[in-house]
Amino acid sequence: MISKDYKQNKNQVLELYEEYLKACADADKKVNDSIREQAEKIKNEIFNLMILGEAKSGKSTFINAYLGKEVVPMDVRQCTSAIIKIRKGNKFELIAKTAAGGKTTVTGYDKIRNFLKNHAAISDKYRNIPITTINNELLIKNKGKKISKHSLDNFLNEEAKDNIFNMNIDEYNRLIKSYISENEKNWGKIIIEIEITYQLPDEMQGITIIDSPGVGAGGNVGRIAEEYIKNANAIIFVKSLNGQALESSSFMNFLRNNCTNREKKSLFLVLTGKSNLQGSEFVSLKEQAIEMYKNDITPEKTIFVDSKMQLFLNKCRELGTEENIDEFFDTLDEAGDDFAPASKCWLKSKGDIARFNEKMEELSNFSSVQGALEKFARVANYLQLIEFLDNLENEYKRYKGIYSDALKVAKENINDPVALEDRIKAKKKEISEVYTKITQGINEIYKKYTDNINGEGVVMDEAEKKQAEYEEKLENFRNLPESKITDVTFSSMKKMTFDAIDDTKDFRREMADRVIEECNQRLIQYTNDPSQIPVEAYNPNFTESDFDAIDAAAEDETSGYNKVKSGLTFKKVECVPYHHLKEHVKLVANSIYDRLSEEIIPKMTGNVVNYVTKCTETYRTKLTEHKQELEEEYQKLLEDKENNNKLRETIENMERKLIVVKVGASKVNELKGELKNYVGE
Repeated sequence: MISKDYKQNKNQVLELYEEYLKACADADKKVNDSIREQAEKIKNEIFNLMILGEAKSGKSTFINAYLGKEVVPMDVRQCTSAIIKIRKGNKFELIAKTAAGGKTTVTGYDKIRNFLKNHAAISDKYRNIPITTINNELLIKNKGKKISKHSLDNFLNEEAKDNIFNMNIDEYNRLIKSYISENEKNWGKIIIEIEITYQLPDEMQGITIIDSPGVGAGGNVGRIAEEYIKNANAIIFVKSLNGQALESSSFMNFLRNNCTNREKKSLFLVLTGKSNLQGSEFVSLKEQAIEMYKNDITPEKTIFVDSKMQLFLNKCRELGTEENIDEFFDTLDEAGDDFAPASKCWLKSKGDIARFNEKMEELSNFSSVQGALEKFARVANYLQLIEFLDNLENEYKRYKGIYSDALKVAKENINDPVALEDRIKAKKKEISEVYTKITQGINEIYKKYTDNINGEGVVMDEAEKKQAEYEEKLENFRNLPESKITDVTFSSMKKMTFDAIDDTKDFRREMADRVIEECNQRLIQYTNDPSQIPVEAYNPNFTESDFDAIDAAAEDETSGYNKVKSGLTFKKVECVPYHHLKEHVKLVANSIYDRLSEEIIPKMTGNVVNYVTKCTETYRTKLTEHKQELEEEYQKLLEDKENNNKLRETIENMERKLIVVKVGASKVNELKGELKNYVGE
């Protein structure tokens, strides 16, 4: 399970947020809406852990070992094309959704196991053919319509690569046709998603395990699984060390041809079954695996475990006493179900449960999975916490800037109402002048980025550079000799296009960050006189929730990206036989080029301009709010200028607020320093 460290740190961050809320209430200040939204997002966040693997790779065993409970019945063969989602709930319940939109609810272990056996599992007859692909690419897509001979022939030609059990090709194709014939009219009953809730430990709160159907030899996972992979915080690819070649075409093809750059960052390879290997044999295989995959996945994210060993450890922990564990192993031995590495470990421990636990944990090595997820997959969550604390600290700094300057003015002129009024008028004029200057500055910066005719047109220039990079990659594909072209070539071209789409989203945020940074630099220039109100009092505070709102406002401009995925380019890749491969590559490359130049890049440019526009509008809005807050503090002093007692009371109140702000900022800064250790900053 995910380390408790993150949950504890998250709770500490939320405690500091509650202190911020209290400080705002005491000071009669409005809570920053975007900070409130960001806090809610942190409270309610879901960590999606996607589990992938080849057929018979031991995914179910790994999942149950990871969860600490047999949530996925292991005597049930792989579900067809169904995604299985597992999360913490109040009872053991299954909800199955079908391709036609139907829904079935089942409760209780036995009923759930029987339902999976009878309605979702692959029958022995069809276990060696690519059921997931058949369901997704033919049956569900055609919705009961007759599949043409041309489409079927193309499909059989393509799916020959997924004959991973090396069946006679005629028998392989016969089984595919037989399965299609049996299920063509019942496409609507195909189960596409199963959600299971279980009474899991508290540390699993907010975590969803997503079990996908087996990955094909070509690395394909099916369209339904692709959508889940995009939103996964971490992806674990499970591969057995026993009875399978270490070199896995399905893993490598998934990694290199179907896994986008964004998804690679969250990918882990878990090799299970280590306890069945002798010491030197395991060491040799481990070195081999690390060397084999090192160019694609770091050694720290290649993890060797034993799921079965962890399952036995979980069971023994439930049994608790030495007598119960002894009885358990004796029963297994009598039934011929003994697992030698675990029973041997128990015998060697001589009834010492603590020693047994320690040795079993060492052999299962599941703590490495937890540690790797905490170190790599949780980085984004920790960065979110740090960014949230940054925003809290900025709010405290802003109020410190407001109170400290107003307090100084009040203290220096407490006995001279006329001088106090003059100073306040001068401060209000200063506020107005800074606001006017920065507003003009924002307009100049906006023009620099967006105006390609009268300004520098930074957005357009950068977009053209990106397009040139994509075109160079396409030219490399066009220049491939026919002998080097395979079906993987087309997967790589598809992946390149999706990476380009992901890049456009990063580019949008990069431009926005640059614009905001330039606006902040201008603001610093206008407030660099020590006698003036400090820049922190004005500074607009951009949170992740602000960017979410800006993104929503720019949504219309991004709608066209989805069309790339369902467009004719990739339908041609999937459907056209590769008789003239070089010409076919050119056809696809030209089609991608057209989409880049006519759709992706223009939409990206328009969207970035729109995004920058929304950012500058938000900057002005926040700046205006902060200007008004500053003016209100000075106005309070102005109203009290003739009443010396009231003015002293206001000063004391402001001093108290300033202490609260300083203490709050100090606590936030201290925790932020601790959290940075988790992300190597």
